[in-house]
Amino acid sequence: MRRALTAVLGASVLLAGCQSAPDRSSQSGEAPPMRLVSYSGCDELLESLRASAAARVGPYGFDSGIPYLLNDLPAAAAGPVQKSATAANAAPHSGTNVHEAGVDEPDLVKTDGSRVYTVAEGRLQIIDAASRKVVHRLKLPEEFQGSADLLVSGDRALVMQTGFPYTAKPAGILPARGSSMLNVLYVDLARPRILGRLKAEGTLVDARQVGSVARLVLRTSPDIDFPDLDWGRPGRPERKEKRAEERNRAIVRKAPLEAFQPRYDITVDGRRTTHRVPCERISRPRDSADSREINMLTVLTVDLARGFGDGAPVSAVADGDTVYGTGRSLYVTGSSWGRPVTRIHRFAIGDGAPRYAASGQVRGRLLNQYSMSEHEGHLRVAVTDDDAQVATVHVLKADGGPALREVGSLTGLGRGEQIYAVRFAGTRGYVVTFRQVDPLYVLDLAHPRRPRSLGELKITGYSAYLHPTAEGRLLGVGREADAKGRPLGAQISLFDVTGSPRRLSRLHLPKVYDTQVSYDQHAFLHWPRTGLTVLPDTGGKALVLSVTDTAITRKGSVGHPRDGQIQRSLVIGDALWTISPEGAKVNDAATLAQRSWIRWSR
Repeated sequence: MRRALTAVLGASVLLAGCQSAPDRSSQSGEAPPMRLVSYSGCDELLESLRASAAARVGPYGFDSGIPYLLNDLPAAAAGPVQKSATAANAAPHSGTNVHEAGVDEPDLVKTDGSRVYTVAEGRLQIIDAASRKVVHRLKLPEEFQGSADLLVSGDRALVMQTGFPYTAKPAGILPARGSSMLNVLYVDLARPRILGRLKAEGTLVDARQVGSVARLVLRTSPDIDFPDLDWGRPGRPERKEKRAEERNRAIVRKAPLEAFQPRYDITVDGRRTTHRVPCERISRPRDSADSREINMLTVLTVDLARGFGDGAPVSAVADGDTVYGTGRSLYVTGSSWGRPVTRIHRFAIGDGAPRYAASGQVRGRLLNQYSMSEHEGHLRVAVTDDDAQVATVHVLKADGGPALREVGSLTGLGRGEQIYAVRFAGTRGYVVTFRQVDPLYVLDLAHPRRPRSLGELKITGYSAYLHPTAEGRLLGVGREADAKGRPLGAQISLFDVTGSPRRLSRLHLPKVYDTQVSYDQHAFLHWPRTGLTVLPDTGGKALVLSVTDTAITRKGSVGHPRDGQIQRSLVIGDALWTISPEGAKVNDAATLAQRSWIRWSR
């Protein structure tokens, strides 16, 4: 989904700035409150969306203004839990590294302790953990040729992948203009077979699962076809573009409602039904600042114990790229078009369809989902304000209506720097900023209206991912750097955060450029029972560490044949499993002695 976004940030060159202590004032340039409201009906919805589209359209449509090029083709992106019969007596096992306990996230590999599931070679590969053999290879439709994300509940799974449709034109095979295509399979794992399929024109932003119920967040754009510019005709380029823009504006002003309504097809038992989000289930920003917003966010609900149903859709005219979920809330955030703020939309979730609950906004941008945390009715949000070159933690609360309003904030963190990592845990918050050195801030958030800093630790390098390992202990995974901020290889640090932070242990690996955990938090494994910690590095191997309350020790590494790039690791019983596109390797978790190599095949 968005695994490359953090990598871009981590590799960016930061602007010069200065260090200073955080400002404990609650005056932090609060963004005005906002909320979503419903349309009066389909006529108002269509009129509003046509006007927004006309304001946004250019000579090339809604894209960046650059025609598609043959060598610039996009690549495919990467209730109570029902226990399966095979998992009933499963060995103790790890799961996907998730933000909130009890809220599962889509990932490349899943296990129930009895079996391991992943997609490779165009098939859903199902491995028996006891015999360490592939017991089923379920062939998937041709769209599922790369990796795919999985959600599992008992003997049912969702297999999800976003790709790009292509179309034949005189110049060759080009990506179909407009949107990507989301494909979701509903699979029976007990007797491996596909039970249903969902297809939608759009991109899966992310998904969350509580019990057997999954919520899929889909991002869609208007489905409007614009003619290509005829560069062969005589005339000045700027005049051609002006005429094309006027033509396109006229096209969107006549676009039908169906061009804007999110659409998805569900196929079960060979019968396909087409669904569009009803007008009464679509909301819009109340203020006029987003009058040029044309994208929509749609939340679809799938109970893995029952199947697709109709998706119970709810939509908002908004953009979004980050999803954060708890047992009672689903938050979707995105930037406001042309404004330096992050918009936050909360959907209340329960047994039925999600319900739009509230919206708010903060000045600045989020790093990732770990920049948010819901605690006792408050939402904590950590952002970097690029204009002011400062980091701020905002505390928001619903005002009794559909608005999330700020009740407190702490600003002045890392002046002249950017946020590189965030983690919230109960009433504590941890923020890493970086330019030349890495200040780790420990925050006291027990009083939402008066958040305060308990102290900061300045060290060289930075942490790109933070993980609580025990009470008062925080593991930081990132890179070492010299005094000028130049990276010097991977670095893992163990911090005491009971008060003002201090570093207890450090492991510097100068020959390891970085770890995948810096860009993809699902790649991280920490097994609290033994302290086993595994970090796939960017060279393809997996670093195996031991983390105690006081020290970090390197145990060794695991590699795969044919230079297979290890992507995930997990623990089942006393075994360490590592998974790559080449296959799965099983090692003794204590000694790292190899037990099995399982190669994928068709």
